[in-house]
Amino acid sequence: MSLAAAATPAAAPAEEAGARIARAVVLGTLLFNFALAFVNANLARTGAGAVIGAELVLIGVALALIWDRTQAFYAIMAALLGYLIFLMTLRANYDPKVVRDLLIPLVFYFLGSTRGSLESGDKVVTAAIVAVAAGALFEWAFLDVYIRIFDVLGYFVAKGTVDPAAAQGVEHGLFISGMRFEGRTLLPFLGEHRVSSVFLEPVSVGNFGAIVFGWVLLRDARRPWALIWKTALIFVSLVLGDARFGVYLCGLVLAIYLVAPLLRPGALFVAPFLAIIAIFSYAAIKVGVPWDNTTSGRFLLSGQLMSRLDLAGVFGMGPATENFDDSGYAYILSRVGVIGAAALWAVLVFGAPAERMDAWRYKAFVCLYLTLLMAISTSAVTIKTGGLLWFLLGCSAYGATPAPRTMSGGLGAR
Repeated sequence: MSLAAAATPAAAPAEEAGARIARAVVLGTLLFNFALAFVNANLARTGAGAVIGAELVLIGVALALIWDRTQAFYAIMAALLGYLIFLMTLRANYDPKVVRDLLIPLVFYFLGSTRGSLESGDKVVTAAIVAVAAGALFEWAFLDVYIRIFDVLGYFVAKGTVDPAAAQGVEHGLFISGMRFEGRTLLPFLGEHRVSSVFLEPVSVGNFGAIVFGWVLLRDARRPWALIWKTALIFVSLVLGDARFGVYLCGLVLAIYLVAPLLRPGALFVAPFLAIIAIFSYAAIKVGVPWDNTTSGRFLLSGQLMSRLDLAGVFGMGPATENFDDSGYAYILSRVGVIGAAALWAVLVFGAPAERMDAWRYKAFVCLYLTLLMAISTSAVTIKTGGLLWFLLGCSAYGATPAPRTMSGGLGAR
């Protein structure tokens, strides 16, 4: 018997323990705001410090799980930090938030690729679907109890996301987008209320639905009952949350999976740049037209925000002080610059492996999901759903390949 073979049984429990902790961390990214809202409403006041601390703990544990697994993470981080420090020095504006925003994709991708597997992805997705659907149904059926237990608006005020003065005029106790006063799109007879479930705001419900639907469609295609009940719970959450963009993204999943064998990495690489040109051109055509809360209106707002960037801003050398929450492209360009953004996108498109067709399908979905989502918000870089997305992408890329006992090279090498 070889030394490697002899070491395998002893290493197996440690590997499984690491995989369990990794899954717990990913579920923690979905649920920690829900837990903090409960604490804030019932036990002790929380604030921005508690939210930042919770995120740091989750990211820190994930880092502890991957620190000796791959050299690629450190190479990418060193290059990224050096580039960001250079840009922030030119701008004379040091912004730790952009470092955190770009750290999340890297950490959780490598967590999935080095500590995850297809089976780990299945377990996380199943638990997450059940938790989100249960939260959505509870909120819908017992809204008064939900608000009393979690005091959603009070939590957002406590952590500094909502101005206390603006919150005084809100009677429903939910996040500002928790009501669709202009009328909901999905099943209008359900009324104005949009559930937020464990995320406390409806936008993440839509993003989550698309992420897990893409995974379920790949993994449970040959298990019809699992496919049916998981899909049913996903769409219950989407409909109750009136997550129209999430439903559109689920339709996109089906389309991408059909054409994935014909897609090439080059097409995925140019997609966001074509989107930027299209959105900017749309805003130029609609000069003077006010935006509204429709999908086309959100694209118009994104283009209007991008139009505020001058040449220095496009290269990440401008002041970078404006709030671009409604345009992910404007945010990334102003903070990272077109060169840095293109380099990071190239690492994802050309560097992240996808040797099996199911892995390629999920990677293609992630790329086009990000391309669309960045057009209307910066929610692609939040930990709420970003941790799950990047963990699943890492799991899909490396499947059930055994992890090594020592550090090795390669992007997400196992």
